[in-house]
Amino acid sequence: MDGEAGIDEKVAELAPPAGSASPEPHRVRRHVLNIALIVVAIVALFWRVFFFGETLVDVATLNNQLPWGYNSGESSYPYNRRDLTDMYVTRDYFVVAAYRDGEFPLWNPYTMAGHPIYADGVTRTLSPFLLFYKVFDVPLGYSLARLTELLLACVFMYAFALGIGASPNGALMGSLVFGLSAHSMLHLTGLGWWGGLMWLPLIMLFVVRAVSRDSVKQAALAGILLAAQFFCGYLPNQIYYAGAVVLCYAFFAVAGYGGAARTRRIGRAGLMTLVTLGIGFALAATQWVPMLELLKYSNRRIIGAELSYIYLPPWYAGTLLFPNLFGSAYDIRTLTLFTGLGVSHDHILYLGIAALAPLGFAVYQLKRRGLAGTVRSRVAFFALLAAVSLAIMMAAPLYVPVTRFIPVLQVIRVAVRAGVLFLFAASALVAFGTDHLLSASTEALIRFARLARRAAVAAVILVAVAIGGSLALKLSGVAVDAAERGKFAFARRTALAVSAQFLPPDAGIVIPLVFVAAVVLLLSWRSTGRLSRSGLFAALVSLLLIDLFWNSGQFNRSFDRSRVFPPTQTTDLLKSLPAGRVLVVPSQLETNRKPPQLEKIIAPPNTLLAYQIPTVAGKNQQFPKWYREYASLIEPQPNMSHVVFDEYRSRFFDLLNVKYVLTHASADRLEGYDFVASAEGVSVYENKQALPRAFFVSHIIAVSSHEEAISEMQAADFEPRTTAVVENAGPALAALQQRADESHLAMNQRSSGVARINEDKRNRVVIETDNEKAEALVLSDNYYPGWKAFVDGEPTGIFQANCTMRAVAVPAGRHLVSFVFAPATLRASAYVSYAAAALTLFLLVLPFGKRNKPA
Repeated sequence: MDGEAGIDEKVAELAPPAGSASPEPHRVRRHVLNIALIVVAIVALFWRVFFFGETLVDVATLNNQLPWGYNSGESSYPYNRRDLTDMYVTRDYFVVAAYRDGEFPLWNPYTMAGHPIYADGVTRTLSPFLLFYKVFDVPLGYSLARLTELLLACVFMYAFALGIGASPNGALMGSLVFGLSAHSMLHLTGLGWWGGLMWLPLIMLFVVRAVSRDSVKQAALAGILLAAQFFCGYLPNQIYYAGAVVLCYAFFAVAGYGGAARTRRIGRAGLMTLVTLGIGFALAATQWVPMLELLKYSNRRIIGAELSYIYLPPWYAGTLLFPNLFGSAYDIRTLTLFTGLGVSHDHILYLGIAALAPLGFAVYQLKRRGLAGTVRSRVAFFALLAAVSLAIMMAAPLYVPVTRFIPVLQVIRVAVRAGVLFLFAASALVAFGTDHLLSASTEALIRFARLARRAAVAAVILVAVAIGGSLALKLSGVAVDAAERGKFAFARRTALAVSAQFLPPDAGIVIPLVFVAAVVLLLSWRSTGRLSRSGLFAALVSLLLIDLFWNSGQFNRSFDRSRVFPPTQTTDLLKSLPAGRVLVVPSQLETNRKPPQLEKIIAPPNTLLAYQIPTVAGKNQQFPKWYREYASLIEPQPNMSHVVFDEYRSRFFDLLNVKYVLTHASADRLEGYDFVASAEGVSVYENKQALPRAFFVSHIIAVSSHEEAISEMQAADFEPRTTAVVENAGPALAALQQRADESHLAMNQRSSGVARINEDKRNRVVIETDNEKAEALVLSDNYYPGWKAFVDGEPTGIFQANCTMRAVAVPAGRHLVSFVFAPATLRASAYVSYAAAALTLFLLVLPFGKRNKPA
């Protein structure tokens, strides 16, 4: 049956009878009801957040940590899923505090001796969703912001489906899949995940309109929306959104969408691709250009082919039918089992059994040429997009070795992030498939119902075989010792882990089979006329909601928000002590993927950021590589995104202003440190040998390269209290060293100069100095391009000292030395964005030719 005829028939069915009022109010009411159903579904799923003010921030991870988990007792939580409490929420605490203090959050001075947080691709310092914190506290505001993103994503998907030709029925089914599937629930609390993905339907809507109408203005609107997701979204996903835009333009240019000559179509598609991407990237230059600069200086430049990569094995396609086939979300047994293969916890493709019927029918009709015209082209595109996304996720072992030669792709290790495209494409196919399933001919329904029955029988047979194999495995007495290693031991562990859910079959196996049987029965009833179209649609929506609600139970528990980073005796003590950086030992980083230890971990990386307590450890996707190299002088730093320590004594800690050390109260006393206090399972020690954060040195070792600087600092006779190793020292510092040599100052003779910090803000540090002779002032904060130095308001040179610190030459006498973070990259990218905004506005206002009628 012709696809467009089916849609027209459905629209006619929804129209009011002859003689009644205009059909337009009827359709508006239908849209209002559908959107209301989406809202009700989300509120019902997260009712404890909306009505009880609970938070989606995972307090269970904090229960395994000291000091805030000290009074929580033993935690039964099997997996420390700490990205939320280490990377996402702590950044929002920082950004909110910065804005409330009247500062723009450019530089984070509290972790790893400081780093440019505005450029890390995660923090989203200009996201409009930060406005939630004007009204709500961080734990509740964070939860409501994420749920608002999810709700808007559903609404935008609904508008997209309508805009490309689906009926309200199809749009409702597609939007429910988009918002409530396993992928959606798994990534709901990820900062920026839905903030970016929510814009993809609108981006693609205007791309499709640009193609169908041959309109550059529509392409420009798509570019504006592409820019919007940069401000709200998760930067590592944005390559997939841009890729979807390119693929869409290319597909419809080659497929003949619009009816023009192929050469002209390809030329116009190329032009509109440039318009969309050019406007999108130019308007959002302030969001991605600084990230590229940081990437240039970052430790993150690690090629997946040389380290590791995370992908989705092809056999995980089975999760389309059985969501927990390879373990439920956060199941510690399967997580630790499959991480050795590079498989992350992003392992569920489950869309809901009721969604598989319309999705399958859309592909079935496409294959049988049961679609025609523009509908066929659009279904073909979304089928292609889904296939490409699955290939990206599943074929990573085949193409990752090539990424070492492609600069843009060298840092893409997590191939499963392409799941955003699969979810979007699958939702679009569900929308089209719903319409055509409801309007299909009896003959087509009979054939499809027959295929559905065969698929259901095949699923039952596979389960029966799995039950038999699991029983045989159990009777054979196969076991594996915890200490065993090797391929055969891994195979036995895998077989035992997978077979456990089949003896007897658990809910993750039985419930999907029940839904499969229900869908097959509905299709049979519809094909024999015992069920109306409206009855089939109502049943499918009901089954989908029940199914996805059931599956969502393993994700996103809610908690009492007062337990998210509450004040503690330990944090209050640290804030009351004289300024100095904090070291937490031991790091216990490996407990992230292990069952709870007998003793709780202390303040994992970034968790002190919520209290604005400066630490030398940290977790960030990108940070200056020279800090990692400096930390490696203390102990090896093998982790790509972390700097953590297990050592507690080093002259490089002294140089880094490590004034306090936190460790377990049950641990032996730390030698060389003064005990301060114990509380909440944590002991605080003071390091009396710590150098001030700002201090003068009497000697300079000038080097010409970073490698040479590290070599000088590794020397046994390097004395950081009196000497600084400076890279590419300018004339002023060179003159200081020459005077020191002429004065025959001993290398171990300390400076008599005094430096006192009298203003300490995120983007500005002001130091009052008093020195008898001209000397070098060292600030033990991270060096980074964009920091400017001033002496009494006059610009002066700033140099990289001691591998990672900042140094300036200060004349004799009393002075005010200022360090100000004013990155030129941000300023230049802002000019690009302003110019792009003006050009885009001009393009939209200017009568730019006549818009062609839709094909």
